Amino acid sequence: MLLAGALLVYGLLALAVGWGAVSQQLGALAWWIWPLAVLTVVLGYGLLFVRWQLLLRCLGRPLPVRASGPIYLAGLGLIAAPARSGEALRAVWLHRRHQIPVHSGVAATVAERLLDLASALLVLAWGLGLGRQRAALAAVLLALAALAWLMSHPTTLAQFERTVLRLPFTKPWRGLRRVLREGLQALAELRSLLRPSPLLLGLTLSTAVWLLEGSLLQLVLQQLGATSLSLENASVVRTATSLGGVLSLLPAGLGTSELTSIGLAVLYGASNSQAVAATVLLRVVTLFLPCLVGLLVLKQQPDLLATRRKGSSISAEPQSSRSRDHH
Repeated sequence: MLLAGALLVYGLLALAVGWGAVSQQLGALAWWIWPLAVLTVVLGYGLLFVRWQLLLRCLGRPLPVRASGPIYLAGLGLIAAPARSGEALRAVWLHRRHQIPVHSGVAATVAERLLDLASALLVLAWGLGLGRQRAALAAVLLALAALAWLMSHPTTLAQFERTVLRLPFTKPWRGLRRVLREGLQALAELRSLLRPSPLLLGLTLSTAVWLLEGSLLQLVLQQLGATSLSLENASVVRTATSLGGVLSLLPAGLGTSELTSIGLAVLYGASNSQAVAATVLLRVVTLFLPCLVGLLVLKQQPDLLATRRKGSSISAEPQSSRSRDHH
């Protein structure tokens, strides 16, 4: 489905701009650009894996790299889901293999998305030269943190749980009530990730990844002849492209991400063919390649693909994990 959608989108772009011009631009790139692009993305995901390990540690669920690495890599096969929501399945896999409560894994995933959003806003503000609006930006970030803190406050969660469970449509559905409780527990665990230390370190790692990918886009466009594009411009293009794809709620942001990237690159001085060629390269190495690696890793782990694990289920949390939660 994703491949068919991608072929359709890029086929339409090629017809609009002219495939000959786009292929000429791609052919003009030096050979070393492609392995450098792959290495840049690998480094970026390495930083994001460090962030993942940090979040698990702050939740009191540390795992060695050998244990959490395969689960993290398998999750890359799901990054094409709308708003990258498919990565929440890592929570299920953590439970199956390491008896970590599902809500802990969900809390880590929610924290990842919040850090991505906050760091993207920071990079956009820097790239757009909003130095004079620092107070407004700080207010927005503080409001996001305050909202997350408020939503994860025990009193708020208890009141929300009582309200939701009284609703008529939740009473006949035990599965729905269980999912709601897991979600509320995930919000409760999110509080430990909003402390200054993990928050600042997570923001630093997330911002570094945006800047790495922005630098890659700048290099590619300069190699194609768009020499007027600065790092600030390229970083705006990269972050806006990702945000546009997330807000569209389409699988992998297909269509909206490409149009955002091409439109902004042209706005900053690139030609249509240069913008399309750079967008194709960036989407290949930041989306399709990680997704392919993730699917290959997932295929090698049949226990993750199984819908059930013998002798237990997702909802049957081990007594040891429950006892840890109460302390």
